[in-house]
Order: sequence, then C-alpha cells, then structure tokens
Amino acid sequence: MSLGIAVVLGVLQGLTEFLPVSSSGHLALAQLLIPGFTQPGVLFDVTLHVGTAGAVVWYERREIVRWLSTADGIRLAGLLALGTIATGVVAFPVKNIAESAFARPLWIGVALVLTGAVVGLTRWLPGGTRDEYGITWRHAVVVGLAQGMAVFPGLSRSGMTIATSLVAGLDRAWAARFSFLLGVPAILGVAVLELFDERRAVLEAGASYWTACIVGAVAAGVTGYFALKIVIATLSSEVFHRFAWYCVPLGVLVLVLTWSVS
Repeated sequence: MSLGIAVVLGVLQGLTEFLPVSSSGHLALAQLLIPGFTQPGVLFDVTLHVGTAGAVVWYERREIVRWLSTADGIRLAGLLALGTIATGVVAFPVKNIAESAFARPLWIGVALVLTGAVVGLTRWLPGGTRDEYGITWRHAVVVGLAQGMAVFPGLSRSGMTIATSLVAGLDRAWAARFSFLLGVPAILGVAVLELFDERRAVLEAGASYWTACIVGAVAAGVTGYFALKIVIATLSSEVFHRFAWYCVPLGVLVLVLTWSVS
C-alpha cells in the first residue's frame, strides 16, 4: 500500500467517521475501487478508526481532565464501560459476518439506505434535557446496543447512536458528545481483538505497511477533529437530518451499480 493511498483513505475516514454517513461503508467502497488493495482482516481500517478516536480524546481533553477529578467523571466512565459491554454483546457474535460484508456492495448499499432513513427521522426527534449529569445506565445500555448494530459497513455508528440518544431523551449536543466518547473504548477494544486475530499477519507485515497505517491514522485524526466540530454544530442547529439526502441516494446508486454488473 502506498503512502498516497493511506493518506486518501485516512482523510476519507476522518471526514466520514463523525458525519452520519458511515465511514466503514465509504472505506469499503473506496477499497473495492483500488486495484489490488488487500489488508489482513480489517486491520488497516481499525488503525484509521484509532486515529479518529484520538481526535475525540483531543477534542474533549479539557473535559477529560476535569472528569478524572470528579465523582461525576468517574460515574461517566462507568457508563461508558457499561455501554461498551452492551456494544460487544451485539457486535461480537456477528463480527465475522460483518467483516465479510466489506466485500459485498449490495449489503453496503442497503445499509446506507437504512442509515439515511434513521438519520432522516432525527428531524422529528427533538431530544430531551438530559446531559452528562442526567444520563443513566439505561441510556448507556440502549446507545451501546445501537452502536453494536453499526458494526456492519454502511450503518453509521454516529447516526445510529445519536438517533437512539435523541429517542432516549438526551440533550442534542450531549447526544453527539456521548456518541463520540462511547466510540473510543469500543474502537480500542476492536483494535486489540483485530491485532490478536491477525497476529500472524501482524508479525509478517513489513515496515512499509506499518508506516502506511501510521500515516493513514494521523490523516484520519487531523481530518476527523474538524469533522467532529461540524457534526456537533449541525446537531445543535437541528440540520443533522439533512445528511439523509446524501446517504439514501448513495445507497441507491450502489445498489443500481451492483445489480447492473451482476
């Protein structure tokens, strides 16, 4: 893999991770268009997600420092752990099926249309008033379960979790922030599992491959930081649902092209 391709895919990951358009779906489609692209499992994709997880940590760095010294912060850490467990309950049993879907454009197209439908519904979801002080374990579990469903490429993690948060009564701005925070431990957990599953390929991978992974992750993190700010602004201004006008046509286009060449 060239460094140029790594940068392009990293930027693509950064632009789409926090927007409700499915970064995994975009990565899968882009990789299908790159001649000869291969990776051990989804290891390269995971490193890109680690980059955008770093963007969340950097964006929330001041709040994280504050949380570390307060009882509310410790409580929030417990809720994030609980939500991550709920994510694993849904995602782990279908991990192999989800990874196989990366090579199936038909599945990705259907998932993108579903993402568009879910994101479009947020127009009529005003959300509630519960913020970091009002969130409960029930919210964490429900949002974690929604995150687990987004293991399939084309299903947007941010779209699923934010929509679920609004249904559950979370404040709109906090719904986005909690969604992004919840993604951090889940991504790190997936990274560890992927490294273990592909440990033989990891040991055999050359320096050039790992250089590409690092470069891609940095590109994803830098781009993702700015995309994250855009999402929080659009959700607060209640134009979040308009991303449906991108997801649905893209999903339909993928389906039409898939059927036309089959």
